[in-house]
Amino acid sequence: MNDVSGIADRTQIAELFARYCHSVDHGDADGWAALFTSDGSFEVVGAMRFVGHDQLRAMPGIVTEHGGGKWRHQITNIITEMAPDADIAQVRAYGLVTDWRDGGKLVTFADYEVALRRIDGQWRIAALTATAS
Repeated sequence: MNDVSGIADRTQIAELFARYCHSVDHGDADGWAALFTSDGSFEVVGAMRFVGHDQLRAMPGIVTEHGGGKWRHQITNIITEMAPDADIAQVRAYGLVTDWRDGGKLVTFADYEVALRRIDGQWRIAALTATAS
């Protein structure tokens, strides 16, 4: 894989992850699921796995239930590499969740491995795996 060199790709991918965080934290189930391909998957190793938009829509509700609407996700240190096919990319990043009912206390920290696919000009998550560090 090659490093992503295009500013437009890097900007779109960063925007995708910003929307991911805001959507999951604010209970936007449809918006969060729409960030994934129709057969996309989200997995927290050893805890949960969702596949497809119908299952993915459950995740923001789980976050709201457990975090009382006060958990905040952050995705940082994003490294993006393009496949030879310019519509496929791999991302490694850190994901952390803080709880603002308790002064921003760390809830979890994970290594993210993400497969992205460009569909109709938009980057979408094909598979995201979070492994607690």
